[in-house]
Amino acid sequence: MVSALPLIQSGKLQALAVGTAKRSPVLPNAPTTVEAGVPGSEYLFWVGLFAPAKTPQPVVERLQAEVAKIMVSPEVKERLEKLGAEPFTMPSAQFNRFIVDETAKAQQVVKAASIKVD
Repeated sequence: MVSALPLIQSGKLQALAVGTAKRSPVLPNAPTTVEAGVPGSEYLFWVGLFAPAKTPQPVVERLQAEVAKIMVSPEVKERLEKLGAEPFTMPSAQFNRFIVDETAKAQQVVKAASIKVD
C-alpha cells in the first residue's frame, strides 16, 4: 500500500482490492481480497525490528518500549496512516510467535503454488 498509494491517488494505478482483513481508510472504496471473492487471501505487510539473539532481555525490553512510544506518537502515527500503513507493536514473545506463523503461511503459499528454487 505504501509504495502504491501515490500511484493510485494520481490515477496511474487502479486499486482492485486490499489484502488486509478490513478495508483501508485511505482506500475505502477498494474491497478486501476476501470481499472480492478470494477466501483466505488476507495478507499483512509488516516491518519488524530485530536484535541479535544474545541481546540482553533488559535491552530488548527498552528497545521495545521506546519503539512503542514512537509508533503511537501523533506525528509518526499520522504520517504512517496517510501512507496507508497501520502502525502496531507487540511484545517480543508475541512477535516471535507472529514470525513463526507468518513463515508457516508463506510456506503454504509456496507449496500450493509449486514454487521451486532454480
